[in-house]
Amino acid sequence: MIDAALSATRTTGTGRGEAVPAPTHRSEALRSALRDAVPALVGYAAVRMVGLALALWYAAGHDKQTLVRLGTFWDAGWYVRIVQTGYSVGDGFIGMHNIPYSPRAFFPLFPWLADMVRWVLPVSPGTALVLVSTLASLVAAWGIFAVGRVCYSRRAGTIAAVLWGVLPLAVLENTAYSEALFTALSAWTLYAVLTRRWLTAGLLCLLAGLSRPSAMALTAAVGLAALVELVACLRGRGSGHWARPLLAGLLSPLGWAGYMLWTGWVLGSWGAYFHIQQAWATTFDGGGTSLHWFEDLLFGGRAVSGIPLSDAVMALTLAGYLVLFVITLVHRQPLPLLVFSTVLLVIDLGNASPAPPFARFLLPAFPLLYPLAVSLGRLRSLRTLAVVLGSATLLSGLYGVFVLFLGGAPG
Repeated sequence: MIDAALSATRTTGTGRGEAVPAPTHRSEALRSALRDAVPALVGYAAVRMVGLALALWYAAGHDKQTLVRLGTFWDAGWYVRIVQTGYSVGDGFIGMHNIPYSPRAFFPLFPWLADMVRWVLPVSPGTALVLVSTLASLVAAWGIFAVGRVCYSRRAGTIAAVLWGVLPLAVLENTAYSEALFTALSAWTLYAVLTRRWLTAGLLCLLAGLSRPSAMALTAAVGLAALVELVACLRGRGSGHWARPLLAGLLSPLGWAGYMLWTGWVLGSWGAYFHIQQAWATTFDGGGTSLHWFEDLLFGGRAVSGIPLSDAVMALTLAGYLVLFVITLVHRQPLPLLVFSTVLLVIDLGNASPAPPFARFLLPAFPLLYPLAVSLGRLRSLRTLAVVLGSATLLSGLYGVFVLFLGGAPG
C-alpha cells in the first residue's frame, strides 16, 4: 500500500489527473505523499470526529456506552466471536445443509488484524476491531485522495475523501465492520493499477479478497486492466513487462477463492461456503428480490425492514449512486474504476436478501463519488462548499446515532 503511494508519475487516460512527483528516497517519498494528503486526511478525520461526538453526546444522555456499541452491534458481534474462539463454533452440519448462521460467512483478515492489535494492546476484541476499522478508514481516505488526484485533481481527491466520511452509513467506518478495511485495500489496489504497479495491485487485491467476498469486483477490475496491459505489451505498445500484469491477474482472485476453497475443505463439502451464505439469505438472484423490495417500498406503502427511515435512506442512497454511476459512464471514468463500481452494483442489486443492505454494501464504491467531488470543487465560494459539507456531516452524524442506538441493522 505504501509503495503504491510513493512515486506515481503518470496520469490516467482521462488526461485530467495531476502528475505526482517521485522523490529519490522512499522515506522522502513517504513524507511527501503524506504531506500531499494532509488536507484530505484532516478533512476526513474532522467529519468523522463530529459523527463520533454526536454518538457520544447521545450515549451520555441515555446511559449507553458508545465504544461498546461500536464494537458489538449486529455483525460486529460475529467478528468478536471469531476473535475470541475462531471459526470452530457454530459450523452446523454441512452434509445436511443445516448451517444456521455459521461464523465462516465472515472472511478472516479483519479478525486476524484485530488479533494482532490484542498482542500489542490490552483491549477487548470489540475495541481491537474498532481500532483496526478506524485506522483502516484513514488509510482508505488517503487512498481515495490518491486515486482522485491521479484521475482528476488534488482538490477533487480531497473532497471525495471527505464525502466518503459523510455518507449516510459512514458510522460503519468506525465500527467493528470490515467495510473500511475493504475500502482501504480497494482504493490502494486501484491506485496501483492506475499507476501500473502490477505486483502491488495483485498482492493488495489478494488481501482484499481475504476481507470480503465483494472483492470479486476488485478482481474483475484488476483482471481486465491487466488483460488490456498484457495485450498492449504483446503488441509492442505497453510497458514491455508482460509478466507483471499477468502475475497481477493471477494473484487477484486468490484471496476470496482461497478462503472459499479452504472453507469447503475444512467442512468436507466444496459447496460449503455457498450453503453458509444461503443460511444468511445472501444468495444471488440477479436482482429479482431487489426489484420486489422497491415495489413494496414505492407501491406497497410499507417499510420492508419495519423501519421507514432506514428504508428511505437506503433507497435514496442507492438512487444517488445509480445517478452518479451514469455520470461516470458519460464522463468515461478510467476503466478499472468503472469495472469495480459496475460489479459492486451488480453484486449489491443481485443480492437475494429479503432486506438487502444496499447502502452498506456500496460503502466501498468510492469511485462513484468523484463526479460529485469534481462538481463541488468547481464552487467559487469556499463558504458554500463548507456549508454543503458541514450540513452533510451533521446529517450523517445524526443518522449514525440513529443506526447505532435506534435503527436496527444497518442497511
